[in-house]
Amino acid sequence: MRSAAAAFGWEFHARHRWGMIGVVVYMIVLGAVKLVVIARGIPIYLDSGESFAFVVMVPLTATATYFLAAFTFGLDGDLAARQSMYPLRRLTLPVTTNALTGWPMVYGSAAMIVLWLVLRTFGIWPAGVEVPWIWPALLAVSLLAWTQALTWMPYPLPGLRIIALVIWLGTIDMIALLGLHFKAGEWLMIGILAPQIPLAYIVARFAVSRARQGEMPNWRHPFASLAQVGHVSSGRRFRSPAAAQAWFEWRRHGRALPAWVAILLPYEMVLFWAAGDSKSLVFTILIAILITPPFVATFAAAAVSTSSSNAGDSSGTTAFVATRPLTDAELVAAKLKMAIRSTLVAWVVVLVSVPIALEWSGASTLVIDGWDRVRDFMGISRAVVLSLLILIACIAATWTQLVQSLYIGLTGRASLIKATVFLAIGFFVLFGPFFEWIADSGRLGEVWSALPLIFSALVAAKMIAVVWIGQRLFQRRLVSDIALFTGAAAWSLTVLSLYGVLEWVLDAPHIPRYLIMLVAILLIPLARLSAAPIALASNRHR
Repeated sequence: MRSAAAAFGWEFHARHRWGMIGVVVYMIVLGAVKLVVIARGIPIYLDSGESFAFVVMVPLTATATYFLAAFTFGLDGDLAARQSMYPLRRLTLPVTTNALTGWPMVYGSAAMIVLWLVLRTFGIWPAGVEVPWIWPALLAVSLLAWTQALTWMPYPLPGLRIIALVIWLGTIDMIALLGLHFKAGEWLMIGILAPQIPLAYIVARFAVSRARQGEMPNWRHPFASLAQVGHVSSGRRFRSPAAAQAWFEWRRHGRALPAWVAILLPYEMVLFWAAGDSKSLVFTILIAILITPPFVATFAAAAVSTSSSNAGDSSGTTAFVATRPLTDAELVAAKLKMAIRSTLVAWVVVLVSVPIALEWSGASTLVIDGWDRVRDFMGISRAVVLSLLILIACIAATWTQLVQSLYIGLTGRASLIKATVFLAIGFFVLFGPFFEWIADSGRLGEVWSALPLIFSALVAAKMIAVVWIGQRLFQRRLVSDIALFTGAAAWSLTVLSLYGVLEWVLDAPHIPRYLIMLVAILLIPLARLSAAPIALASNRHR
């Protein structure tokens, strides 16, 4: 057992050491922020919901999502598939089923407990909120344990895993919700949540045992006629190899993002009931929900960049895909189309779930009141356009996160892929404390004054990269001349349209127009997307 523990510990360390280093750095920064607050005599429990969002909630959501993906092997397979998501190569290890089940759960539980205790100790919480010590840690552990059990279980039909996760984890969230609503005592919540952990272990052991023996129930026979009809209809849709490749990409990787968003949303929406009458906290939760799809897309991007069903594969393309009768540009285009569909489905889940949660929790009145104030301040037309712009920006950011790292993932270089994930995690967990430090130190004016210089340097670097990439695409004939011209024209039109909308919405004399243009240029992706065919070509033909 000790050797199995060491083996699992070494593997988690080897695969996720950079992410764990980022989490440790975040904890150190969080502690430093708390010490500075104490040293300056500032009240530890602040009234600012923004402080709570930047220092506690956003990093907490990011870190918990990372732990969930790491310790459930959540990116090593297809959530909507029938087979177990427990990695096949681990199932063949010469260790007991108890070890295969127990040690990932032990390491994941320890990580969740440490994360909560650090946040409970060093987090800057809103005033008037009584934060318990023990039962939230048990809630986090039970959610992780049940996620592990349900993702490792083989299922008789595709898609049942997602349904089981949403229903069962939603039930646990409902228990926490009722405890918050009725202000249940610490020991009562411990008595309710503590038994969940051994129950989840029993289910997880059963799931790993079945997966290890190759057992997988099959309920497809009663639906054979429907499956045959679906097969015929799907065959008619393949008008070209490119259409077939787009379908293949969707089946392999397209369902992961909306599935994980559907699983994570209940964790966040339950906080609407805990927010009470705190308007700032309600809007903080909304912000966290809006950034959840882009953040999850950061992890899903590692799988999107590959062509196999195993996200742990370091190769950006497999022999099966490399020999398809498609050009490099067409293979990249199939991934882009899949990313568009995946993004839209994920945001449909968000846009349907959030209004229901707001209405049921009673927080909708606070949101409507905030909307009325914005409308009165800006005018109805500008308020509507600004709201739509924020929503479109979040949707676009989700798609961008899925595809902008293609130029790295398609190279097939594992070190580059891991470094990208580490940088993304580091940004999410450190941005909040860093922004809070800038705001508290009174240096926002200095940062604002330096923005034109910073943005100009970034735009110059982007244009230089675009020119270099465009030359390589033209010289290697990876993209046709018409495609290059059309892409450049579409990008320019998009930038000008965004500039016009931002100029009209902001309408602020103290914001220079050239600064808005720089922002529009930086927001519309170009260089990294254009580099994807080059990366694929180098990996495909080496």
